[in-house]
Amino acid sequence: MRITKNHFLLVLAICILAMMLVATYFVFFFNKTAIEAGSMEKFSELMKMDFTDVEITDIKLEHSKDGFLNNCTKIIVFLRESGEWESKEYYTDCEGWFDTNPEHMLPAEIAELKEIGIALHQIQKRGVNFSQVKVGFSIGEFGIYWYQIDESYNGKSNVVLFANIPRKISMNVQARHGRGGRE
Repeated sequence: MRITKNHFLLVLAICILAMMLVATYFVFFFNKTAIEAGSMEKFSELMKMDFTDVEITDIKLEHSKDGFLNNCTKIIVFLRESGEWESKEYYTDCEGWFDTNPEHMLPAEIAELKEIGIALHQIQKRGVNFSQVKVGFSIGEFGIYWYQIDESYNGKSNVVLFANIPRKISMNVQARHGRGGRE
């Protein structure tokens, strides 16, 4: 069987088109797939925190779109830290300590805190750590803001973590509280 030059060019064009379609799929649809953070190990890796000696009192997930293609997830984690938690590396070796003066807080931070019912006078300390996830062919960085709050908020939590992750995160939130289900 003899392959002519035209057939070779046709096969080559089909191969190139197929590779372009595969690349387009990853560029445009990869961010639509969820990152499964169902295990405590994966959740700890995502949040850059060791949760073994911490009681998680509540977790809230909120999925949204950032632009045309990007999925985002806002995670709010309420913690009960006990003992000398102020000496934990997560809080002391963060990117920086900040005071609670509202003049130094970002308007977005103040709005997030108000949305969940935390008043500025309830914040004792705050800081930020950074993590990253793969987003398409690049790496997306995000901040994990932590706030030490007084117990007048809900009587169960003394730390709140906020993260806006540039991917859809899937985890079994209710199972962490003994109710089953997927968020």
